Amino acid sequence: MRVWAAQQNRLESLDVLRGLAIFCMIFVDAVPDPDRAPSWMLHTPWQGISFADLAFPGFVFAMGAAMAVWLDRRSGRRQGAATGKIWCRTMALILLGLLYNSLPLFFQYLLFPETASLSLWEEFSQHGRWLGVLQRLALVYAAGMMLGGRLRSDFRILLAAFLLLAASSAGFHWYAPNHPFAMDHNISSAVDQVFPGTAHCYLGKTFDPEGLYGTIACTASVLFGMLAGRLLQEKSMGGVLSLAASSALLLAAGWSWSQLDMVSKPLWTAPYALYTSGVLMLLAALVQLLFLCVPRAASFVFHPMRVFGMNALFIYMATGVALSLLWLLPSSAEGQPFFSWLWSVSVGSMFSEADSIVCFALLWCVCWWPLMELLYRRRIFIKL
Repeated sequence: MRVWAAQQNRLESLDVLRGLAIFCMIFVDAVPDPDRAPSWMLHTPWQGISFADLAFPGFVFAMGAAMAVWLDRRSGRRQGAATGKIWCRTMALILLGLLYNSLPLFFQYLLFPETASLSLWEEFSQHGRWLGVLQRLALVYAAGMMLGGRLRSDFRILLAAFLLLAASSAGFHWYAPNHPFAMDHNISSAVDQVFPGTAHCYLGKTFDPEGLYGTIACTASVLFGMLAGRLLQEKSMGGVLSLAASSALLLAAGWSWSQLDMVSKPLWTAPYALYTSGVLMLLAALVQLLFLCVPRAASFVFHPMRVFGMNALFIYMATGVALSLLWLLPSSAEGQPFFSWLWSVSVGSMFSEADSIVCFALLWCVCWWPLMELLYRRRIFIKL
């Protein structure tokens, strides 16, 4: 990671979009009791879509928009150097993802060494999760940058995105024609059995929600974000109208495709990619419209999100480290993790269970704001 000073003339709407995405990711990760939380705060287990299912696609979409800005600013420069940076960042994200996934095991060994029957390395190599959010970001970043850097035109990028979705959908129907999206028999889980294998999937399941096959359709989500990034750079009402029209197109395509394929976040199916990208395209249009019409008010209202967006990767990892530790620490209540205990003794009895969980998750996010504000005011931005 590197610490950079802020660039001048940044695209504020893009920073806000990234901040909104990372804020939502932190918010839905901070559920203290999944059994009592409202359903919209939880990821759908297999089919359908909820508010929580927009968080990760939001970050993927914002990353695609930032990639468009990066590529446009470096157009005409030597390609070899840019390609080297892309692959270095990809490998760095993969390594960070492996480190991030090993944190629960590390804290387990640190706090409760007497429970260990294997060394930390043996435990991770035999049972650790090898894929995850950061690893998927790395793969779709590399694929998106390679495609975006070569396709150039908006039409080619849009066509590539739909071809990727078509390829992903065709794979499901080819592998299991009768029941292409069955939980126990689909092409995505079959790929996961080869790599990384059941022992290294999320919670030891037969599939991984960030598995390799879902990367195909997820790359399409990045390309849709890239198209949004190009429109955001126009900073015009024409760009806003184009974003809104693109949103309508993607939502209509998502509805049409959902008549054939299932909407599923764990599989990252084609209609899921289209629905989420359509919603995010509309959100981008609304944010950009506010910055065009009332720039000072928009900058003031969205300042907290901009602060989060300027250090998105750092805050994601920092909150993840904290959550890993707090879920492992014991509390005064027997059998209750410390993080869940914090909820019960703070706002757990002040409102209904569902409302108190929402309030607690919001408070968790707000508690990180002073640190992010300090980094922002010091002009410290930690990036790969």
